[in-house]
Amino acid sequence: MLPYHSLEWVAAVARNYKANPANANKTFKGMSIFVVFGNIAEPDLGIDKPIYHRAHIENGILIGDAAHLSREEAEEKADFILTAPVAVWKSVIQKKEAFVSAFMTGRIKLEKGYAPKIIQLGPKSPALIETFNNIETEWPDEMSPERLEQYRAQMNEFRSRLGI
Repeated sequence: MLPYHSLEWVAAVARNYKANPANANKTFKGMSIFVVFGNIAEPDLGIDKPIYHRAHIENGILIGDAAHLSREEAEEKADFILTAPVAVWKSVIQKKEAFVSAFMTGRIKLEKGYAPKIIQLGPKSPALIETFNNIETEWPDEMSPERLEQYRAQMNEFRSRLGI
């Protein structure tokens, strides 16, 4: 299991996207978009500060990896910044709630970008969600108190190392 929003988890998202040829050749073909997914700060879940990772797609192809980035870099580069708490992302990723529904009800916040454009992307969201869903995820809300402290330390360590 990969811890939610860890370096390994985000790298697995990129591998999953690239492993499905339909993403580049059909579903997202011709699409160019730079989306940042953020998790709000939730210290009780080991996320002491907001954290962000990107999905930069050019003509359907994922550019680089789905890597972490700073809020400043997200503001500078992203077409869209979407943020939510762990519980909302978990619900969407586990397909208990549709992305569009979570967005339309304000559970996922659009912090940067044009809302009607995100709604237009709605029919493609299941394919993107699948890249997250295919990862066996260790969710912070399911961790023991000891494991949660390890998770917090790991998150803070890699964030410090990456300068984010």
